[in-house]
Amino acid sequence: MEDVAKLGEMALKLERYRREIIRALAWVIFGMVFGSIFTLANSLTLFGFGYEVFWILLVIASIIAGYVYARFLRYMPAESELKRWKKGIFLMFIPFAISYFVIPAIFHANALYFNTVWYPSLGIGLFLCGLYAGCRQMTYTGMLTSVTSLILLPISKMQSNNVVIGAGLLCLSMMMFIYFITAIYTFFRAQRVVYEKG
Repeated sequence: MEDVAKLGEMALKLERYRREIIRALAWVIFGMVFGSIFTLANSLTLFGFGYEVFWILLVIASIIAGYVYARFLRYMPAESELKRWKKGIFLMFIPFAISYFVIPAIFHANALYFNTVWYPSLGIGLFLCGLYAGCRQMTYTGMLTSVTSLILLPISKMQSNNVVIGAGLLCLSMMMFIYFITAIYTFFRAQRVVYEKG
């Protein structure tokens, strides 16, 4: 009976380990998707395309990320958590809708706004989704992203021809670094799941 209990405990640990590894991999994949899309957007802007390209590429990135997220949902949460995660991802897109459609319809939004507003929107969206779904990594990542967004306030006062592209690339680098930190943290958390005593 003791061997059966140990086997059952190991099976539970392996299931938790699998889910944590998938979560770590998800941060890497989403970082690569949005990182490549926004790098492409900045490249096209330098080639003379209008800043409207960010809208188009953001939609493309959201579709890709949404598809990948839906696939990950089949393996990541327990069945009882699935509905919560689906509602959580809906909450994640609300800040983007407000930032890109509601606010520009009310106030004048310049190129710097459109090139960087995705970053604080991402932070708020991650925070809301993580809070609702009960995912601490996502909540903390959202908080860190939101706090680092404050650096955009002094940057918005700068007078430079390259401030729009520079600010966009800064947001991109901060996002990828934060995603890297979260992925590494989640990976080592998975190792502790397997090797912890009891």
